[in-house]
Amino acid sequence: MNSQPNGYDQFIKESLTGWYRDHALTKLEDKVQRYSKILRVVPESVGIRTFKGRWGSCSSKGSLEFNWKIIIAPTRIVDYVVIHELCHLIHHNHSPKFWKSIERACPDYQQRKEWLRVHGRMLEV
Repeated sequence: MNSQPNGYDQFIKESLTGWYRDHALTKLEDKVQRYSKILRVVPESVGIRTFKGRWGSCSSKGSLEFNWKIIIAPTRIVDYVVIHELCHLIHHNHSPKFWKSIERACPDYQQRKEWLRVHGRMLEV
């Protein structure tokens, strides 16, 4: 069996990737809006991109970017990633205060973080 995708397989993969990217931006913007109110923060912008080794980022200017592949994860995991990045608007580090901020909005964040560590690499199209 050939491990290289044929033209049709590649077309399907690219189509699915495009759909997930479009869907990811809409869904993540909605989640950012909802959790921003709870955490009382206002991000400068929300975007998506492909990261190799991370699920999101928060710039020093308050711009949030998310790996589009996170949208494939269960909803509670997506929520954790959104909360994590929003908390970086309060604390631009991973200090105990940062984790306490996450815990207030997401008391079981450690289980969600662990799920992502164990299963994250399987979030592929």
